[in-house]
Amino acid sequence: MSQDNPTIIDGPIKVKNFWKIVLPVVVLASGAAGFISLKVTAPINAPKPSNEKIWNVHAQELSTRGVQPSIIEFGTIVAGNKADLRPLVSGRIVKVNEKYLKGGIVRAGEVLIVIDPFHYKVKVTEQLAALDEVLAKIKETEGEVRSEEKLAEISRSQLKLRKRDLERRKKLKVQGSSSRKSADDAEFAYNNASQLVASHQQAVNRLRSRLLQYKANEMSVRASLRLARRNLAETSLTAPFDGFLATVEASIGQYVNTGDRLASLIESERLEVHFRLAEPDFFNFFPNRSIINGNQSKEYQLIDKKIDITWRMGGKKLNFSAIVDRIGAEIDAAGGGVDVYAQIQNIDLNTVLRPGAFVEVRVPDRYYSDVILLPVTAVNENNSIYIIENQRLVEKEVNVIRRYDESVLLRGDFSEGDIAV
Repeated sequence: MSQDNPTIIDGPIKVKNFWKIVLPVVVLASGAAGFISLKVTAPINAPKPSNEKIWNVHAQELSTRGVQPSIIEFGTIVAGNKADLRPLVSGRIVKVNEKYLKGGIVRAGEVLIVIDPFHYKVKVTEQLAALDEVLAKIKETEGEVRSEEKLAEISRSQLKLRKRDLERRKKLKVQGSSSRKSADDAEFAYNNASQLVASHQQAVNRLRSRLLQYKANEMSVRASLRLARRNLAETSLTAPFDGFLATVEASIGQYVNTGDRLASLIESERLEVHFRLAEPDFFNFFPNRSIINGNQSKEYQLIDKKIDITWRMGGKKLNFSAIVDRIGAEIDAAGGGVDVYAQIQNIDLNTVLRPGAFVEVRVPDRYYSDVILLPVTAVNENNSIYIIENQRLVEKEVNVIRRYDESVLLRGDFSEGDIAV
């Protein structure tokens, strides 16, 4: 019995190992057979021929022509001439013009403010009195000078007579015909006459010096009188030119000092537009070939160029013309561009345009001859466009001359009538 038990136990173990090996092989073989069967029996898909796609494009026939584009910028209206009105005298304000209001429209010479003139009228009267006094002294002194000059002339005549008498008596004394006392008396009379001449001459010189002093005093009084009259005139603050009052800072009864700002006046005929040109646009007006013998060609001139201004207000717009007057003194390195100032033309007190208005500016560019005008979207990044040839697109290189707004000017190897996409 002990020898049969191993045989009975080994039988089931061998069968179990057999299936562990055979079963995976059978599963793999069945899968492979199924895959091959499906592959063999699968339908064959023949490739379909590709069809060309047709696109709708915007096309334009190419033609060369002359074009003068406009550079469009935006700017601000500024005051070309603005004056702060300040009194040159101090005092209490006694009168104010009814137009002395912010935004008030005034004309040149119109009185805006009157300062109490009482003290200044008194000063003028005092200077007039001082002038009359010095003129009277001058007249009196001139009379004294004339009298002394006549007396001096008489005394000189007397001196001549005394001199001849003295010489005669000396001769007679020598001849023994006259006494010594007589000669001494003649000499004494001559000395007195000489002394009298010197005295009158001294008086004339003294009066003439006094006359010069009075005349100098007259000049000083006249200068003070002119100053007093000017101060009296300055009690009325007037508008120096036609314009609009920007600020008003005074009222009746207010005391003002010399130099206080009472108003700001903007000249109506000197309004300007300030805008900025991009550096490429600015230097486009100054190509190297435009400078001949130091003179700028009129074709490329920016200064004195006429430009168009449009002021839009809601659905309305107002058009103005301007002349480029000057360029800015400095260039903003951070923001780039060049500041340009143009003076608005044909405006007066009736214009509605005011400083601070935001406007559109159109600056005529150079004139470009024999160029092609296309939308800017027609040019690729590599400066080429597509031409339609035999219903196909052909890429061609171009020379871009100028870009502005949504358009581009270019030249290239094209034929008249070519169609670009």
